[in-house]
Amino acid sequence: MTELRKGRPPGRRQVPPRPADAVPPAQYDRMRAPVWTANPAAPSRAGALNHTRIESRGFRC
Repeated sequence: MTELRKGRPPGRRQVPPRPADAVPPAQYDRMRAPVWTANPAAPSRAGALNHTRIESRGFRC
């Protein structure tokens, strides 16, 4: 008994050739792009970041 397959046959998909006068795809120059930096958020209340002034003693949590 022959098995019927539905859909595209297995293998590589045929890509139609591009027209000669087609516009090239857009390229993004990452070397000349501005560097993204996140702005630090303001603390939600006064004194919320006081814990950062305590020195670390090197103990593991």
